[in-house]
Amino acid sequence: MAGTRPLMIPPIIAIVGRPDGGKTTLLERLIPELSGRGYRVGTIKHHVHDFAFDTPGKDTWRHKQAGARTVLLASPTGLGLVSDTDHDLTPVELATRYFSGIDLIIAEGYKQTDLPKIEVFRAAVHEAPLAHDATWIAYVSDTPPATGLPCFSPADVAGLADFLASRFLGDDQAPQQTQLVADGVPIPLNRFTESFIRRTVNGMVSSLRGCEKVRRLTLTIDLTPPAED
Repeated sequence: MAGTRPLMIPPIIAIVGRPDGGKTTLLERLIPELSGRGYRVGTIKHHVHDFAFDTPGKDTWRHKQAGARTVLLASPTGLGLVSDTDHDLTPVELATRYFSGIDLIIAEGYKQTDLPKIEVFRAAVHEAPLAHDATWIAYVSDTPPATGLPCFSPADVAGLADFLASRFLGDDQAPQQTQLVADGVPIPLNRFTESFIRRTVNGMVSSLRGCEKVRRLTLTIDLTPPAED
């Protein structure tokens, strides 16, 4: 259709590795590191077996057993979706359908796809890493493989987050969107502080009448104590 804007999906990376290599443990540490910097992170866990998610006997399970193809559990704090599919949806298909408002999607699995991949490898558990190809971009391992790719120790979650932010979230190129000036002096802001201030102020101001779709804000706060009578 003429004039239709292309659908934007967030970057998707895959965390891969052999079983029991520490992929989920890494995600448990990486997600809060990225979230703490103000990024909205989504995840996809690829499961190759038949789907079983709901609890037998619960209302939503009974809906599904009765023949509903899609069941949505809605609450004030979250949503749960169970839906039939006719094929194994690709990460891009999943991102298009379910991940609006997300900055970065991290998939666990999908080593057969063309997604950028970070392999988690533990020499104490497995003899060798997976056979890698051009989609591999880094490793997380105490024993750096001889590939020339960046390798982060399992403890260096901050370094891995820096790598992802620089490569996929534009932190080394995009200008900061928030400027702080104190008594006429510009104050440097790191990425976390800039993102925190911007998202917090925007979240509060956007609820005010006339500010729902504002593009630029200027906020001045006078910290001078009020004069006493």
